[in-house]
Amino acid sequence: MDERNGTYSAMVIRSPGEIELATLRRPALADDDVRVTVAAVGVNPVDAQNRADGTWAGLDASYVVGYEFAGRVLEVGGAVSDLQPGDDVWGVLPVRGTRWGAYAEEVAADARFVACRPPTLSALEAAALPLAGGTALQILERLEPRAGEWMLVHGAGGGVGHLLVQLAQDVGVHVAAPASTARHAFLESLGVAVVVDRHQSEPLRAARERAGVDFPLVADLVGGGLLAASLPLMAEGGRAAAIVDLSGDLDETLDRNITVHGVLLRPGRELLESLRALVERGVLRPTIDEVLPLTEAARALRRVESGSGQGKVVLTAGGS
Repeated sequence: MDERNGTYSAMVIRSPGEIELATLRRPALADDDVRVTVAAVGVNPVDAQNRADGTWAGLDASYVVGYEFAGRVLEVGGAVSDLQPGDDVWGVLPVRGTRWGAYAEEVAADARFVACRPPTLSALEAAALPLAGGTALQILERLEPRAGEWMLVHGAGGGVGHLLVQLAQDVGVHVAAPASTARHAFLESLGVAVVVDRHQSEPLRAARERAGVDFPLVADLVGGGLLAASLPLMAEGGRAAAIVDLSGDLDETLDRNITVHGVLLRPGRELLESLRALVERGVLRPTIDEVLPLTEAARALRRVESGSGQGKVVLTAGGS
């Protein structure tokens, strides 16, 4: 950041798949905006997706990805009265239409998407929670689970998945998860009731046999046809949610009255306050898989794309 010249550094996408450190000119602050020096930013699969092709989100090069962050308020617009310089904050930005995201030394954001962060969370933890935790929370809101029900979760050990497991436990839902053997101990430590080796023959049937019921709930956080593959194992009138693609043969949703929800995070101050309450109740806590400097954003994105981590990857941007 160069206060005198009004510039800051960011990891910029100039063309599909390419990301590089660049100097950007600081934009004027709108009345409803806050400017935040970024301490840490969460890394998510949607960042990698938008790095490869941001057109679906309305992005044309050049642009900066990164949609969840923690930091400190530098400056507030004239219409902002509930935040002030020096406040420790966290935020989550809309994935669609955000051109200048948080892979940067600072970010200017509408104050609706920023709030004071829970004091019990470090900047790293706070940066790992808003998008992933908010997505998990909104999945449960859409599925409307009842205590005692079973939920099959694809990707339970990932950034969204390990938080969804925690939220499901809080409302009394039992979780079954296919996973690689390297993740079994982690998932069991989170309280996942049934963990099966996803590389075995027919892992989904094995999960259903161990659960002892057809699954009324399915959450697909991975894609690649896993939701379609799960439909024969679901209860009549079941509910499913996906945050990635809806591929494969989905005709069984019609034949058996299965409701499928596509979930893309709806950000806002209310969501951040809901997450804060869950943190303060001890329900929700992110697991940090790896911490890297902002300049190693490409490596962080490769890590997320590999699907081999447990929890969240976080970048540090150097702010307080």
